[in-house]
Amino acid sequence: MLLFTASVLAIGLLAGCGGLGDNRPDVTVRSNDLVVVTSAPLSGDQKASGEAMVNGERLALAQAQGMVGQFTVSLEVFNSVQSQQRRWSTIQVAANAALAIQELHVVAYIGESDSAATAVSLPLTNQGGILQIAPTNSYGGFTSARFAPADEPRRYYPTGRSNFGRLAPSQLREALAQARLQQHQKCTSTYIIGADSSQGQTAVRSLQAALTQASIRSAGTVAFGAPGSSPARTLARVRSSGANCVFYGGPANSEAARLLNALKAGLPALQLFAGRNGIDPSLTRNLTTKAQDATLMTSPGPDPNRLNPLGTKVAALYRAQFGKAITSDALYGYEAMSAVLDSIRRAGGAGNNRDSIIAAFHSTRAKPSVLGRYSVDANGDSSLTGFVVSRVIRGALVASPGLTAAISR
Repeated sequence: MLLFTASVLAIGLLAGCGGLGDNRPDVTVRSNDLVVVTSAPLSGDQKASGEAMVNGERLALAQAQGMVGQFTVSLEVFNSVQSQQRRWSTIQVAANAALAIQELHVVAYIGESDSAATAVSLPLTNQGGILQIAPTNSYGGFTSARFAPADEPRRYYPTGRSNFGRLAPSQLREALAQARLQQHQKCTSTYIIGADSSQGQTAVRSLQAALTQASIRSAGTVAFGAPGSSPARTLARVRSSGANCVFYGGPANSEAARLLNALKAGLPALQLFAGRNGIDPSLTRNLTTKAQDATLMTSPGPDPNRLNPLGTKVAALYRAQFGKAITSDALYGYEAMSAVLDSIRRAGGAGNNRDSIIAAFHSTRAKPSVLGRYSVDANGDSSLTGFVVSRVIRGALVASPGLTAAISR
């Protein structure tokens, strides 16, 4: 019943987006007990990724002993996957965000793992005046109008002010890293397969611009899953385009693997590339050996096997606590919680005020972290720019230090 009530509230809030102007509520928790909510996929296809991120958050909070000055901070964990579904659902994500803004002890929201899911929760947390950190989200339209639809990014901020933050570089920066990688791999013409969505179209436009800057021809585009985008038809289009490289930016699943397998079988010399959206076992484990050998993927740094001293220390603590090696998702979860706690600390006596926490996060400057030292701008973007290049070996990603160094700027 609680889930239903929260979902109805979320739908009502979404229906009201756009008419509030600069009207973000100024909420102060009338207590020293603060709550951080996290929304992550804790079941289904992305369970391992979601659990790692939440474990990273828990570790950061435990290291602080759940305290920031006079404030006690606890973590409340919500699953973004509904019932027996395999992926996050709009209803569940909206319910998570609605529950967070209803509970006046909540001062921050960490999530979502997927940019499309963040598009659901962000307008809600914005109306609730809660800092939302989406650690690994890439979608450029959350913070920039470049290549985005005309109503972005303002459609995500019905109050007129940003409450958003991300740690990983946006897709605008990833497009540049991809272009440098493809240039290094001697691509002269790239065919782009994007997601069948407005976010997918924005990603395609940003990559086309980056390829042009790198003197690589954009040979054509197709939306994965759109009418006429079967593996056979896509193969025919790529062949007729004369492209020697393909970038895949659609959803990561077994159907995508079948498409890439077909492209490599039909065009043996073809090189395959993907960004962070392609990093999913349902794709990588279903690639043929030849397709794996031809595929390079970019993901936000750092490489968990090559961490800075702080990252190395945290990785050891993570292994001791959870009995496994730290992953990129865990590192980003750890730093997301660390950033929330740091923002509460820097807000001082107003560390129980939602708006003060947002302002403190957006004024982050030269913060040392497991990800590297970074600052945050007024839109919520961090200054981190690093990407790791990985090969696919036996269905798993294996970082390539040489290629990573080749595209570093």
